[in-house]
Amino acid sequence: MSEETKTNVAETTETNATENVVVNEPIVDTVSKTEYEKLKSALDKALKEKGDITKQLRAKQSEDERISAEQAEAKRIRDEEYESAIAELNRMKAVGAYKNISEKAVDALITAVSEADHIAIAEIIDKEIKSAVKIAETTWMKSRPAIGSNSYSSMTKEQIMAIPDREERQRAIAMNLDLFK
Repeated sequence: MSEETKTNVAETTETNATENVVVNEPIVDTVSKTEYEKLKSALDKALKEKGDITKQLRAKQSEDERISAEQAEAKRIRDEEYESAIAELNRMKAVGAYKNISEKAVDALITAVSEADHIAIAEIIDKEIKSAVKIAETTWMKSRPAIGSNSYSSMTKEQIMAIPDREERQRAIAMNLDLFK
């Protein structure tokens, strides 16, 4: 068999202490050409497999990272929608619970409660009570006859006929004879 010899050379460096001269001496390993080809092909195959595995790992990691980011974004959006729905539900409950309070005041009250601002809560309630009292006074003043005026002068025929007391009804008819002609 004729085998060619492949020589791998690695140089070593020695320093001569007396002359400070660097001497390079080769280290020679001899391997047959077929062994060399086998080892080289095995190394190439191993490096290729390593490269393929590395590519797959990188692709898988990037795919996993992408999926993870998409899942995190979906969870964030879902959580925001949930919080929004809960806030709207609580607002609707508050509006239903505070029927006599304006929606603007309910929104301010919800904000004050969420911030635990008791002074603002008390101010909102006081303002709403004063507003309700003012509305009630205005309504009462409208229904009340004017002082020194005829209480039956602004009544209609149907209202006069609906008076249950006979004497009062006759008095109202007498004051509004033009309605009964």
